[in-house]
Amino acid sequence: MAQSQRKKSGSNRPNGGIIVAGLILVVGLAAIVAIAGNGGSDTTTTTTLPAQYQDVTVTGSTLAPLGDTGTDVSAGKVAPALSGKTFAGGEISVTPGSETQPTLLVYLAHWCPHCNREVPRLVEMHDKGLMPKDLRIVGVLTASREDQANWPPSRWIVDMKWPWEVMVDDQVSTAATAYGVDGFPFLVVVGKDGKVLARHSGEMEIAEVQSWLDTALAGS
Repeated sequence: MAQSQRKKSGSNRPNGGIIVAGLILVVGLAAIVAIAGNGGSDTTTTTTLPAQYQDVTVTGSTLAPLGDTGTDVSAGKVAPALSGKTFAGGEISVTPGSETQPTLLVYLAHWCPHCNREVPRLVEMHDKGLMPKDLRIVGVLTASREDQANWPPSRWIVDMKWPWEVMVDDQVSTAATAYGVDGFPFLVVVGKDGKVLARHSGEMEIAEVQSWLDTALAGS
């Protein structure tokens, strides 16, 4: 149907002046519609991402890397204090020895496939009420890289529906180094007395997380 309505070549062509006038009219109407659509303003709205790295201050002795010997040489040692910020810039700190409850630090990297499998398990434990009630849980987003999957981490952690607090590490992974992180995900339980109860590198199934937490917290 569209083909039959098209005029043949060489038939009555519109006058050039009429074409120009028509174009001016169309452009003018388009401009009016665009302004009306913007509420009478020609300004555009841009979305600014929060900072993907934040400064971290460490107070106390750095823990040795966990390693794979099966023996944690940092167990029973006083954990270092961390002072940092959230993605939004809010203050957040972990101060072993002055907390009123044990703390679980969960070190995560947005690009890590093990983290992407572990986080849903932890979230499921939260949703089903399987996490110890008196346990403070803080996710530490570290080792962030713009050239890796799931960038930016600020959006990734929201998409993963993380329900707990979040601390953002700096570009040199100061918070991770302080706790001897040598793999992801990396979990650390710190008792109310400020001492390291247990550390674990790598993903675990829900039942394994429960058993590991129960054993660690039994020594608090």
